[in-house]
Amino acid sequence: MKAMTSTLALSVFTSSFRAFGLFTLLASSVSLSAQAQNNNQPPPVLVQIDEAREQAISQLTWVPGTVLSVIDANLASEVDGRITWMAEVGDVVKAGEPLVKVDDTRLSITRNQNASNIARWQSQVELFTKRLARYKNLQASQNTSRGELEEVEADLENAKQELAQAKLDLEFTEYQIAQSSIRAPFTALVVERLQSPGEYTGVGQTLLRVVNPDSVEVQVRAPLNVLPYLANGMSVTVHNNVNQVEESIRAIVPVGNSASRMMELRIAINPGDFPIGSAVRVALPSSDTHDGVTIPRDALVLRKSGTFIYQLNENNEAEQVKVTTGVGMGDRIEVFGDVDPKRSVVVRGAERLRAGQKVRYDDERKSLTAKN
Repeated sequence: MKAMTSTLALSVFTSSFRAFGLFTLLASSVSLSAQAQNNNQPPPVLVQIDEAREQAISQLTWVPGTVLSVIDANLASEVDGRITWMAEVGDVVKAGEPLVKVDDTRLSITRNQNASNIARWQSQVELFTKRLARYKNLQASQNTSRGELEEVEADLENAKQELAQAKLDLEFTEYQIAQSSIRAPFTALVVERLQSPGEYTGVGQTLLRVVNPDSVEVQVRAPLNVLPYLANGMSVTVHNNVNQVEESIRAIVPVGNSASRMMELRIAINPGDFPIGSAVRVALPSSDTHDGVTIPRDALVLRKSGTFIYQLNENNEAEQVKVTTGVGMGDRIEVFGDVDPKRSVVVRGAERLRAGQKVRYDDERKSLTAKN
């Protein structure tokens, strides 16, 4: 009986052990299968995001423009003389500082002559003043004629006029001496020398070409058909291959050329945005504005079945949204569809995304990592 009991217990134990082993084997197989499935997943896809934006939209016309200094001047000499010093091309000279110096030796001699003339006529005035006083006393005692008195009065008046003229001559000479040093009328960048030190210059002869590097704007020739959509102070996009800025229209000249039908605009920009003389392009509105949603052009995913974008929901999952495009505005474009302007759009890596993929922020790379 005991033997039968032991045999039965051993049989039950063996069956339980086999069942446990089978369960463990199945669990291990499931675990290995899941692990293998995870190992077969594609690696995380790095993406970047930007915003969908509600804004006023209008058709844009790109027109060429030229960056120029508001003040571009040719400076001339106001005196004759030999040039003794001149600022170098490329020098930036502050307002009031000298740009050119002309030899003033001759003018200094003239100033001394003017001072001598003043002293001579001053003595003449004093002499005739005393003489007139004597003649008046003689006239009172009737010891001289009226004609002699009037002659002395005329001599005194003539001496006074000559003295005044001598003082004006001195003032003019001092002015010429001051002008022999041509000073910068504004902060001036020397662009070109039209004469050189050692050469003789004359009154009105151009010496230098200078510009003000701190006052810069863009000159634009625009078609007349954009005039109804422009206003002073309106913000427009200015760009070249290196830089892009948003600046304001300073002036509109609503007069077209009869041949080209183009008018002129001036757009104020900050110094350093673009080099003076460089070519730029300016985006001008050419239609009425309307409200809409824009996204970066890079967010568009082009497929045979249509055009899509990916937006992120509150669970950081990429949702595929079918869209159609509208008006382009620089690097952004208007889109129509079920686009939520409050949600971010994927602008890099969207081609590799699938609907429903989760994304997470990667703070170091300022991007998102897409994962299942």
